[in-house]
Amino acid sequence: MPTYRFPPSQLRGYFLAVVSFVLVVLVIPTLIAATVTPPEPKTEEVVLDSATTGFSEDETWTIEVPGLRCTPNSETMANQAWDCGATLVQVVSTEGLDGVDEEVAMHRAVRGYAYGEVSTAKIHREGDALALYDAPADAIVLSRDGEGDFTDFDYIVVLTGGDFTHAAELIWQAFGHRELPVKAETGVVAS
Repeated sequence: MPTYRFPPSQLRGYFLAVVSFVLVVLVIPTLIAATVTPPEPKTEEVVLDSATTGFSEDETWTIEVPGLRCTPNSETMANQAWDCGATLVQVVSTEGLDGVDEEVAMHRAVRGYAYGEVSTAKIHREGDALALYDAPADAIVLSRDGEGDFTDFDYIVVLTGGDFTHAAELIWQAFGHRELPVKAETGVVAS
C-alpha cells in the first residue's frame, strides 16, 4: 500500500521575508512615536469675546482677563472654554435675563456645566456682577451684566476642577471688582 508524504517545504524563505517586512512596517511608526515628544499646547490670554459666543459679529463686547493664560478647549458644550492647569473655565452667553432669571441661570449652570445638581447656593451680588460657590459640585459660577450696546447680554463663567480660586479671582477682577465674595466659602485663606 502506498504511503502519502508531504512534499518538502520550499516557501519558508518567502514566508519569513513577508513576515519580516510586515513587522518592520508596523514597528517603525511605533519607534518614531516613542522618540518624538508631543508639542506643548498653545496657551492664550483668556478673553471673553462676544463674537465667539454668538452675540454679534458686527460689534463686539470683550472682557480681557490679564494674567490668565490658558489652553483653549473645544471639547465642551460652552461657547468658549479653556484649560488652566487642572481648572476648566467655561463661558456661555445669555440674552434677556434680568434679576431672578439671571440667578436661576447661574443655578442651572452648575447642573449643566459642572455636572452637579441644580444649585441652591447663595448668590452674592456686587454691582453688575454675581458670584456663587456650589460646594457639592465644587464649582464657582460668575456672571457679568452687559454694558453699552450689550445691556441685554450676560456672560456666565463656570469654573471647575483643581484650585480654581486664582482663576476666579482674576476673572472677577476683570469684571471690575476687587475681592471675590465667595472666596471664604471655598475654604481658601486670603494671602
